[in-house]
Amino acid sequence: MSEDPLKSFTERYAAGDMPWDSGLTPPEIFEVLSELPPGKALDLGCGTGTVMRDLLRKGWHADGIDFVGAAVDLARDKLKGFPAETCRLFRHDVTKLEKLPDLRPPYDLVIDIGCGHCIDKDAAPGYAKAIAKMLEAGGAFMLYASHPRPDSTVGWTPVEVERLFTPKLNQVWHQQGTDTAIGAASSWYRFHKI
Repeated sequence: MSEDPLKSFTERYAAGDMPWDSGLTPPEIFEVLSELPPGKALDLGCGTGTVMRDLLRKGWHADGIDFVGAAVDLARDKLKGFPAETCRLFRHDVTKLEKLPDLRPPYDLVIDIGCGHCIDKDAAPGYAKAIAKMLEAGGAFMLYASHPRPDSTVGWTPVEVERLFTPKLNQVWHQQGTDTAIGAASSWYRFHKI
């Protein structure tokens, strides 16, 4: 990835080079949705809106944020049939959540599927703090992050994830696997707000 993540992702959307966009909501998200009553969700790095669509189908209200205009446009198209009051999309930098006054916290569920692990390392602590602030007490945070690789600036180790998100959030589940799209180790995490 280039030095400028926005430029890189914008170019990849324009070229249709989006291996992260399978068009399917991960089973880990469906699992948490089967356990929680519908509420309000925030999808950080929402991409083309696939997860938001499935949240809405299950009775949730969902807000989504992505910094790539093409991603937000694709998400708008995907979510056209849903009532406007149930979903909102924002083109915005997730490291500046406090500068987005139209969000509707507190959220019962915050989702980050491969977004946070791409942000600048210096911005990560503020990002984690903002997520904890946005969550309702007892709310869930679902995080998917690849592990660092020598050829990439992307990724968080499980130790980095723990350091970033605790003690404000309690890690209740962690599953390690492999991201076949990029050929790297990866992890899913579930946190609850204390």
